[in-house]
Amino acid sequence: MTQQIVRIDRKSDNLPDRALQLQLAEYISSQVGDVDAIVCSDYGDGTLTPPVIQAALQHTRSIVDAQKALDRYQGASVFTPNLPEAEQAVGYAITPATLDRAGQDLLNLTQAQHILITRGEEGMSLFDRSSQQVIPAFNRTDVYDVTGAGDTVAAALTLGLIGGATLWEAAVLGNLAASIVVRQFGTATTSPPEMKAALEELLGGL
Repeated sequence: MTQQIVRIDRKSDNLPDRALQLQLAEYISSQVGDVDAIVCSDYGDGTLTPPVIQAALQHTRSIVDAQKALDRYQGASVFTPNLPEAEQAVGYAITPATLDRAGQDLLNLTQAQHILITRGEEGMSLFDRSSQQVIPAFNRTDVYDVTGAGDTVAAALTLGLIGGATLWEAAVLGNLAASIVVRQFGTATTSPPEMKAALEELLGGL
């Protein structure tokens, strides 16, 4: 079986000029009323600086997929950290025994409405202030390349919310989309027909 085992990224740690940061923040602010959601996909490369984040969080539906420093996005609607990102944020290992505590700690840290922790073959855990919902993994064996899986979850979840789905339904769509793209090499995409076929296959097996 062929799998990707090494990935090397190169990037600059220099932040954009302050004037450019403010220009981007101003543009985002001007668009807030015309878009259905804002997704912040933060790889720590320097684009999402405090002025830009503040502008993005003006939207009532803000989804954050950040690798670190989640507390910079205080009050966002939904965070979608993977397990290592969640562990880094709370400062301890997340096990089945500490999972519920971690969800509540993340909610307190970020002041978010919801936290969705993606946990690989263990599925996803969706938290609000009063509950935890578990979404099982839809694909545990045919995983060839997880590049972009987190972005896929955030994108599909956002589209679900925009389309009127509940957060749980939107998280299921995100989980389904990710289960498809990890079966392909490189940064892959999926489509509504492909997702529909995969969902019908899953439901047919119940």
